Amino acid sequence: MQRRDGMLAFTADVLTCSRLLAAALLVWLGTRGATSLRTAVLVGVVAWTTDQLDGWAARRSATPTRLAPYDFVIDTTLYAATLAYLTLAGFLPAAPVLAFGMLALAGWLIFRHKVVGVLFVRVVDLAALVVIFEHEPKIGGLLVVWLVILAIGYRRRLLERLPRWFSELACLLGRHHGP
Repeated sequence: MQRRDGMLAFTADVLTCSRLLAAALLVWLGTRGATSLRTAVLVGVVAWTTDQLDGWAARRSATPTRLAPYDFVIDTTLYAATLAYLTLAGFLPAAPVLAFGMLALAGWLIFRHKVVGVLFVRVVDLAALVVIFEHEPKIGGLLVVWLVILAIGYRRRLLERLPRWFSELACLLGRHHGP
């Protein structure tokens, strides 16, 4: 059983690490221009699927994963690479993306809480979806199907996490802005 746990933890770490490779690939694809959108979407879907799979493997292992403390940082790196792709490929103008990045960094430095980071990465999700639907509506439709399948498969975790996220955000904002 210990060997199986170790293998699950190792697998989770490899899957987590693969998102760094995906981030580098997205930046490179951005330099290839807007014609790389379909490939970039595929890279993104594979990367976010590895996120689901690494979580699944990590939760089933009694052995802690080595990269667990860095999972959110790695995910955030993938989001930064997504913005870099959208900018380099010409879908988003650089100045607003840079301003958004500075705002996200300031939000993180002020609040130092994951809930703030999640708020900013959801904006990246929305920007990417808008670009995909605008330029590749059929791919966008398939992406929505993929998201629905994920939501159904992880509905218990989603129903647990979403209210907690809103509650944490409300508490955090309440603390910084008074009653």
